[in-house]
Amino acid sequence: MHIQSGVLDPGVLIVTGAAAVGAVTYAGVALRRGERRWGLAAAGAGAVLVAHLLDVPLGIGGTLTAHVIGGTLLAIAVGPWLGLLTMAGVLGFEALVLGDGGVSALGANVLVMGVAGVLVGWLVYRGVLRAVARWRGELPGDRWIVLASGVAAWVSVVASSLVLWGVYAAGAPAQLAARAWSVSIPHHLAWAVLEAAATAAIVAVGLAVAGHRARALAHADTMGVGHRHVRVVDGELEALG
Repeated sequence: MHIQSGVLDPGVLIVTGAAAVGAVTYAGVALRRGERRWGLAAAGAGAVLVAHLLDVPLGIGGTLTAHVIGGTLLAIAVGPWLGLLTMAGVLGFEALVLGDGGVSALGANVLVMGVAGVLVGWLVYRGVLRAVARWRGELPGDRWIVLASGVAAWVSVVASSLVLWGVYAAGAPAQLAARAWSVSIPHHLAWAVLEAAATAAIVAVGLAVAGHRARALAHADTMGVGHRHVRVVDGELEALG
């Protein structure tokens, strides 16, 4: 989904750049009032970077590619604002160091994969969980969380694809914008299914690991063993005994 340099009009580049700066600035301010999971964000950035390297050209003159975005998973793992900042950092690294996505189009790419990919995914994820809670009259269980993450990931990719096409329609030559619609949208819908499946699977594994750990600690407490912190080189390791 990376947009290369030389595709969009200067006016569109300025508008999208300003909008991206505003979104990232707001995320930074909002993050000061919330929990910051820097370690998890760094790990997520590495995973997103690897996912973005698996580009599939869409045959539109080398100006567009398709790949897993990872925005919804970032939002679920570290929250929407840190997720947006992490995605912006990854996109900046890709543009400046790897040449994947134009530097001049960085603002547009942040809107496509950051604002749409992260924030839309988060809003859908929370919306699905709220709807389930109201319907069932209780907090959603793990299976509903997995389902919500998959639905949110699918919607986020569709939203990113629509924003990308909108940017192309506003700032790219008409023929290129028309080709982007006819070629990229079907491909991105297919990638949305892949992203939904991958996101749901990763969330399911994470919930299973967390549940196993909680049961182990609960069992230790009932046995009167409890748990203690053992210092290790790279942090703290919780160990039984």
